Amino acid sequence: MKKLSVLLSCIMLISGCTTSMKKTDVMQSKIEDVDYKNYSIGEVQKAYVGAPIISRKSYKAIIKKNMYQAQNDFSLKGGIATTSISLNGATGDTFRVAGINENDNPVVNIPGSIFMFGIDKSGQWDRTVMSPSFWTSPIGSGEQYELLPSDTSFVAVESKIPFSEAGYINHEIIYTGIGANGISLLYREYTFENMARSDFKQELVYPISSKEIRFRNYLISINSVSASEIEYTVKAE
Repeated sequence: MKKLSVLLSCIMLISGCTTSMKKTDVMQSKIEDVDYKNYSIGEVQKAYVGAPIISRKSYKAIIKKNMYQAQNDFSLKGGIATTSISLNGATGDTFRVAGINENDNPVVNIPGSIFMFGIDKSGQWDRTVMSPSFWTSPIGSGEQYELLPSDTSFVAVESKIPFSEAGYINHEIIYTGIGANGISLLYREYTFENMARSDFKQELVYPISSKEIRFRNYLISINSVSASEIEYTVKAE
């Protein structure tokens, strides 16, 4: 009975000196439309042979504020043996939120390590270090470690995860020059990962005298055209 009491006392002592964390999606997410294109409606543009006059990738993405970005170079080092940490961070490095600690602060993963550190509401280290398990979290939490410079700061930033299952557009129309039959273009589609879809391409030819050309929803005004380049304006998409 006495041994059991001693064991329980030791566990309580250790647990009081470690920081726990809870895995949770602490940041709210939203779905946003993303639309990358190489043109603006009504703007005069120029393309040379082999270059796209239309390049567009449109999809939905899940936006989460689940990253923190370092605002300066820093180092977080300390611990011994299995609790050793040697992190050298640079301005702009990002760290993914893994959960929250007992102080209700977000904790971020340390790359290549089982450990995480907490960031307080002001964007600075809250002097906690932990692992996903109570048994492997360092005793003393952050007491074994030193952050330099001590006023290192982090800001919450968004991550953008493509949601390709919601449908997407990924295609381009390339100017291929002037052929015997007129203005030559090539329409080509890509997978979401930007791999060419060989079965989804089409050669397009329009009379050399064309002032406007239409393909699907695109209406393109031809300002001038030569064997080497085309000047155009996208009027509708």
